[in-house]
Amino acid sequence: MNDNRAKQTRMIRTVFRELMKDVCTCVPGHVLAFDPVRQLAQVQVGIQRVDINNASFAVPPIIEVPVCFPGGDFAMEYQIDPGCEGLIHFSQRCVDGWLQSGGVAANPIGRFHNLQDALFMPGYRSLQNVLPDFQNNGIRLRNETGDQFAWLKNDGSIAVENAAGHIRIAADGTVTINGATITPAGDVVSATGISLSAHVHGGVQSGGSNTGAPV
Repeated sequence: MNDNRAKQTRMIRTVFRELMKDVCTCVPGHVLAFDPVRQLAQVQVGIQRVDINNASFAVPPIIEVPVCFPGGDFAMEYQIDPGCEGLIHFSQRCVDGWLQSGGVAANPIGRFHNLQDALFMPGYRSLQNVLPDFQNNGIRLRNETGDQFAWLKNDGSIAVENAAGHIRIAADGTVTINGATITPAGDVVSATGISLSAHVHGGVQSGGSNTGAPV
């Protein structure tokens, strides 16, 4: 009796496990293609599935997947390229009606936790694609390489930089634009390292000639 009960338990667990394989919740993946007009992506699930015979296989690409751009009337827009990693979420109901109309949409197909009802949130990264030169300091909007950014630091200062120049605002309000320094009162006190209020000139000679460059 106990042996039969154990067999039934194993069978129920096996059946339940196989059924759960078709219940989609969320899984990491990446973008294969992106339509910037409709903001829909074709995405690839990043983890292979295993069938009942322990054979591994890749899930087919999922098409027309809405991509997350945070915000409402004001939104954050960012470039989506093939290979962009993130998390694929799966709705508990069919999203076809909602995708077309928004609001409270009709549910045209009785799907539940289905692969076809995917939503993509970029930003989750594998260890192969971690951000270089990561700064755990305030918030920074940056390109992937980190040489172009707008950065609000936790000390109250702000920096905006690219490969050609920079604007930096210190916590006390002093602004540096490349080589020029401006005080919080609006006075330009130096440019390319030369004080505009206390510099001297070389080559001074009475008469109508010009002075030399400031020192």
